[in-house]
Amino acid sequence: MPPTPDVPHPARIAVVGAGPRGTSFLERLLAVIEEARDAGTGPSAPVVDIVVLDPHAPGPGRVWRTDQSPLLLMNTPSFFPTAAAAGTPGLRASSAGQTFDQWRMSYPDRAGDLDRTDYPPRAVYGLYLSDLYWEVTRALEASGAVGTITWERTEVECLEPRPDGGVRLGLQDGRTLEADAVVLGLGHVPARLNREQQALRSSAAELGLDYRGPNLPAEVDWDAVPAGEDLLVRGMGLNFFDAMAQLTLGRGGRFVDSGDGPGRALRYEPSGREPVMHPASRRGVCYLPKAELETFVPHAVSLKYLVPEEVDRLQDEHGTLDFMVHLWPLIHRDVVRAYYFTMARTRPEVLGGAERAGEFLAGLVGQFEAAGRGEPVTAHHAQELLHTYQPGMPFLDIRALARPFERQVFDSGAEYQEEVVDFLAGVCAEAAAGEDSPLMVAIGTLHAARLEVKRLVAERRITDASRRRDVSGWFEVLVEGLASGPPLLRVEQLLALARAGLVRFVGPDPQFEADAGRSLFTVSSPQVGTDEAALDVHHGRWMVEAMMPANRVQQSSSPLVASLLKDGTAVPYAVEDEEGEVLPGRGFDVTGRPYRLKDAQGRVHERVFVLGLQLASVQWGTAIAAEAGQDPDGRARTLGDADAAARAVWDLLGR
Repeated sequence: MPPTPDVPHPARIAVVGAGPRGTSFLERLLAVIEEARDAGTGPSAPVVDIVVLDPHAPGPGRVWRTDQSPLLLMNTPSFFPTAAAAGTPGLRASSAGQTFDQWRMSYPDRAGDLDRTDYPPRAVYGLYLSDLYWEVTRALEASGAVGTITWERTEVECLEPRPDGGVRLGLQDGRTLEADAVVLGLGHVPARLNREQQALRSSAAELGLDYRGPNLPAEVDWDAVPAGEDLLVRGMGLNFFDAMAQLTLGRGGRFVDSGDGPGRALRYEPSGREPVMHPASRRGVCYLPKAELETFVPHAVSLKYLVPEEVDRLQDEHGTLDFMVHLWPLIHRDVVRAYYFTMARTRPEVLGGAERAGEFLAGLVGQFEAAGRGEPVTAHHAQELLHTYQPGMPFLDIRALARPFERQVFDSGAEYQEEVVDFLAGVCAEAAAGEDSPLMVAIGTLHAARLEVKRLVAERRITDASRRRDVSGWFEVLVEGLASGPPLLRVEQLLALARAGLVRFVGPDPQFEADAGRSLFTVSSPQVGTDEAALDVHHGRWMVEAMMPANRVQQSSSPLVASLLKDGTAVPYAVEDEEGEVLPGRGFDVTGRPYRLKDAQGRVHERVFVLGLQLASVQWGTAIAAEAGQDPDGRARTLGDADAAARAVWDLLGR
């Protein structure tokens, strides 16, 4: 009998993390394999096996689990998100990938009656991700290039590069797994509490109080909070609105149409089982609502100053850019221009009528040009022009809008409560006006500029010092608070709860403490109350941090992340501040795209690739999903990253 010829064993790809990033990698790998097959260069026999490692269900992973409450909504409408490259310019579509909106229309029995502008429950997006994962894996197995695809319901606890170039993975159950390439798509991982949070948790244990640290909203036991209890809440971003929904709608309460229009659109009918929420944040108010729009960025938005040609010119002249010196003046011009052009279009009477509004706009643009593109236009100069046409009208200060009560002091909590309700009611009216709101178009312009800044950060065209001082220091906070808020419905619900006495706002720059004498948590704002003795103090036995665990690798309590740093297999990206001090960044040190991991000696792990949140030092906004139909180097960057990793892995193993 002739000897059986040796058949090479397929190489093994390990995908660590099976949420959206891992699923996108598999979808892009399928596209690469199908491209090779169509070009006649695909393999005639399986060349790779794939193992997917995640303790959570593949596709939705931990964040998008399908069994979570339907009250927990996405922060983007149905038309926005995708984990597949269907319709993405410059990327080949795979045979199995759909955007969420395409899936919604294809599977109405699973998606429910969602419209394209509705904000879907996270559990429904999880169903999309689950379907996408299984459709992609079936197509990979049928491609002829992949032998087996298996999902291991386990956590990877360590990673060790082998001398031969492969990688050894240590699993939670003590087993080891050998791989020829590893893709890390870890997503949100647990993090240690900071010092203040640790102190509050320790005090709670000593005093018999209940403290809940940062966590995914779906993993918090909201039912444990007793009815009628005073609940102190730190954070008024997206996690706060999740808590609000669970503690009201989730307790049997009802929001009913009041018939009173935006800002007073809802009235709350309590069930009697709600706690009383005392929310607090540095800005003193919640994230502002998103405008009612048919698109993610208003149609009226067109950047005129922050444009590629001007950015290129500045970089040619100055080298790597300083955000505050080079970019913010351009962004500021664009925001101001959008605000007043929309005002002239929709509310010309505010500027003295159509003719005078046109004169004002001509003067404003002329002032911009006279100042020169590289110099800021000060509020003082624009205010002088504005006073000519509308004396007494304040000039738009977009940065001050993020902290609307920064320069105010309130005699009592009741006065502050009334001021916040009035402010948010006005913003709701603007959000309901959509494209016809000068404020919402200005915020949309700020958001469009943010997307350009994200690209510049990823391309490393902004200095590390400026990224730390400006982009992370204040611009991120500004944009998050103004442009990354919840749907309008959620802020209308918040106002209804405030009027029903179930939400009591604390004030800016809150100070949380554990009062040992009274065995209570307390929180107060230095701006609410006439003096220290009369500060309006909120207190309760329960406190929750309405925020996600910190996305910082050095603070991570993930066994894998901790072991990578301990062994020197990975290291935080080094960030140099304006004084030249080298500081650890939020994410891993990696190469440029396709983001191979670097070790403590600066050596590159050629077969270990990083996707998603742990790229926080070289990208900005890593938790945001890809936008369907957009540029893979811009608004759909996560798909571009996944495609680059898939092509690099295929070049290593598939040829």
